[in-house]
Amino acid sequence: MTRPIELSRRRMLVKAPRELVFQTITSFGRRYRRDSAGDSSKLVSRDGDRLTVEFRTRAGLFTYTTLEEITLHSPDRVTFRHLDGPLHCAFEEFTLTDVDGDTELGYGGRFIWSRLPIIGWIGAMVYTRPLFERAVARHMAHIRETCEARARRSHVFRRPPS
Repeated sequence: MTRPIELSRRRMLVKAPRELVFQTITSFGRRYRRDSAGDSSKLVSRDGDRLTVEFRTRAGLFTYTTLEEITLHSPDRVTFRHLDGPLHCAFEEFTLTDVDGDTELGYGGRFIWSRLPIIGWIGAMVYTRPLFERAVARHMAHIRETCEARARRSHVFRRPPS
């Protein structure tokens, strides 16, 4: 069995309340919802706090489709477990920590590219990990941009003027 490849841990401050960030991260619709980077998601099924979501993610020249089980741990954590797609397995987690009314958004993940030990490790390190990390960085920047814009105009999550 090959060992999982760890993705770089990431943290960023989002100038929006944790509940708003949680809502934004977990807003999956019945139709494909496309973001500004061309990525999209579609809710396949829901059973309480467990969701099955299909994602289409641009990475490099390709668009990858994955099916993932998402577990909601409101309001401070969201986990993603790979069910089907190009990877043998993957696990990702977003954490949300309240910081004086803003949110520290954290990310961590690991994956196994293939069951073949040497080929899988080389493929993961040379190809998949860099693409995966760029996609995560792009996605987190999109989350921050979306949440901060939404917080500025929200009546529910009212923010004091800066």
